[in-house]
Amino acid sequence: MIDSPSNPKPILSTLLGVFIAACLLLGCSHTRTGVAPKLLMPMQRQPAWLPLPVDQAAARLAASALVTNRPDLDKAEAEIDAIPKEDKPEDMDALAQDVVNATLDDPRAYRKASASLTRGFGTDPGLEARLDQVVDNDPLALAKRRNLDTWEHLWARTFNAASKPIGQAIFSGFTLAPMTIATSTAHYLASFSNDEPLSTTDRQALVLHREYLARHPDAPDADKIQAKVDKAEKKLTRTMQRRRLRAAEKALDSGNPKIAVLEAKRALFWGPHEDAETLRQIAQEDVTQIRALHQASLGAPGELTRADRQDHALAVELLNTSSTGDGLSDEMLGVLWENRDGPEGDDALFIFAIAQKESGFEEESWRTLEHLAQRDPMESTMVRHARHLIDDPWQNPYTAYRRMKARKTADQIRWRLFADYADGPKRYPNLPEPLGFALEGPGIATAFITSPMRMVFGRWKKGPDFNGPTAVLAYRYLDRYPNGQHNREVIEWLFAYEQERGNQVAALRLADFMEELDPDDRAALAEAASAQVMAAADRTHRFDRRNQTLRHAATEYPDTETGTLAGKRIRWEIEDYSAQQIRVTRSFLVENPRVAGPNGLGINPSLVDGELTNGELHAMGITLVGGRVLRFHLLAESGKDTELPEDVDQAISTERLAQLASVLDETSRRNQLIDPDDTLEHDADRDRFLERARLGLVQRPDKRPTAQSTYVYQSMRERYGVVRGRESILPFDLVFSGNLQDLQLGAYPKWRAPKATPDAFLYR
Repeated sequence: MIDSPSNPKPILSTLLGVFIAACLLLGCSHTRTGVAPKLLMPMQRQPAWLPLPVDQAAARLAASALVTNRPDLDKAEAEIDAIPKEDKPEDMDALAQDVVNATLDDPRAYRKASASLTRGFGTDPGLEARLDQVVDNDPLALAKRRNLDTWEHLWARTFNAASKPIGQAIFSGFTLAPMTIATSTAHYLASFSNDEPLSTTDRQALVLHREYLARHPDAPDADKIQAKVDKAEKKLTRTMQRRRLRAAEKALDSGNPKIAVLEAKRALFWGPHEDAETLRQIAQEDVTQIRALHQASLGAPGELTRADRQDHALAVELLNTSSTGDGLSDEMLGVLWENRDGPEGDDALFIFAIAQKESGFEEESWRTLEHLAQRDPMESTMVRHARHLIDDPWQNPYTAYRRMKARKTADQIRWRLFADYADGPKRYPNLPEPLGFALEGPGIATAFITSPMRMVFGRWKKGPDFNGPTAVLAYRYLDRYPNGQHNREVIEWLFAYEQERGNQVAALRLADFMEELDPDDRAALAEAASAQVMAAADRTHRFDRRNQTLRHAATEYPDTETGTLAGKRIRWEIEDYSAQQIRVTRSFLVENPRVAGPNGLGINPSLVDGELTNGELHAMGITLVGGRVLRFHLLAESGKDTELPEDVDQAISTERLAQLASVLDETSRRNQLIDPDDTLEHDADRDRFLERARLGLVQRPDKRPTAQSTYVYQSMRERYGVVRGRESILPFDLVFSGNLQDLQLGAYPKWRAPKATPDAFLYR
């Protein structure tokens, strides 16, 4: 007989447990994307193994190659060749042969051996790509390619000069075809005036030929290459002298004889030149004359006259008042005003104008200087001083502001009327100016005739900032004269200018000086300014600079919603700050399974299998946050990549981190070697962290903001989309052109000019 339980609680607890288990069981059938039970799989330890004969032979081959022991090297290579193919790795023969080839002293022999090795070899794309780079790194072949680029540029120019007018004539009618073809031919011939004796590509070829001669001075073709170098160096001399002569002429025409002398000497550095010597002499004479005038202005009279004693008294009073901050005495001001038309009237008038300015009579002071500047400069030395003060934008910023404003308004009108021809014909600066006008006359006329249409359709096109120089002078005036008479006018103009170009921060600062501004308008302006600062913070990668920008937004705009958000974001960023932000996206892990697999990170396969029921990585993937910590970005409960992920930090072992860093760097560089589009961008902080991780030196994270990397490893699909753009195998493109401004339509083939090499900027 079984006693009945006197306490019903055990039965209720049992029933409750069964109910919860049933709910959990039912819940397992529902889609859930929470945190996976296991993020990483256990590391696979490499089993102990005994070295095979091929391993021993490879070790002997490497040791012999390091010390360049040729007999042992040949012996080890023979041992590897004798091993049956099924007992050695697939690429062992090619790798061994490449090691042997690398010990050759002559680069030409190494390239020749690498070329023979690549023929019939295609097992490892990475090795094949590296050998192709070795073969292509031939100075003579590269120099020949650069010379061919020069001729191809010439051919592309000739082809396009003929194809474009013919294509436009087909679509627009043959009525204007003769004029179009004649104009294109004239421009084609005039374009040669812009060419230099030695082009950029030919300069590259010259450097490559020099490099070849330096490496192989005893080569059989050394004399032939030296002849090419001598011919190119003569062209280089003419090119550099022509550049320096143009700079000297420009400096002399603009009134800078010292710069003209320097440029002429730089031209003579390349060799004797008659025009350069003439320019140097002319510029040197101007410099000598200027120095003589300077010496004359420093001269002093031999005897003191009555006027000199008055000048002495005036100088003493000027020194006394300048040290105390007081103005000139009424008596001295009266003397100056009385003597304004006398022998020393220019000096008196100049000092009187300065006294007016210091007393707050700004406009009166400039009027006095204008009156003085109208006198004959050959009879008074003070006239040029007055003219200098009037024309100097630092001393007279308001007048400079008014002049620049009128000038830029005229420039803007001229640009609206003539578009790119607003500053005159500049397409062929080396031709005589009348000839340049004749060549570009039809274009100037067309631009002027179609200006009304351009003004209508060009309203939405952003044009040049014509008012930028004017704004600089306006700010300079406010800085020099914070209580100036024209402050209100200048502030209102600057306020409209800053709002027009979208600089709300500067507009808000100016609004603080405009008492008549509506409070609601100022509040809206403050919101826009704070949003602008937040946008600047989003574009900043470094944590310390971004934090500084956010602090500025929070302290400067505390009464705005964006300013409040900036303060909260500072707290969030400080809480979530990490020494590194190197991110590996989920798509990259799927595209490169070796990184995610057991030989790399060893991530749980369920996180990248696309099944939401067992947990899945967010598209953001994984972030290396510094030290030995990884941050896993997991999908939220909704299972959507558009929502913020659930972040889980997990520390890993030093061994696993070193393995991940090695495989990640090796895979990305191998991908770049095989596919040039899969570029690995330069990032010194990323490389430094991965190198330290491989060595196990990340126990103490480097938390300096300057050491943080924000590099992101992306897959090819994330970079280029579903279909990657490719260049046509044809050497030309079919161009369809239409211009509503000049009402021209056309379709024509355009020959593609050779692309510039990455180092081309060094030879310009």
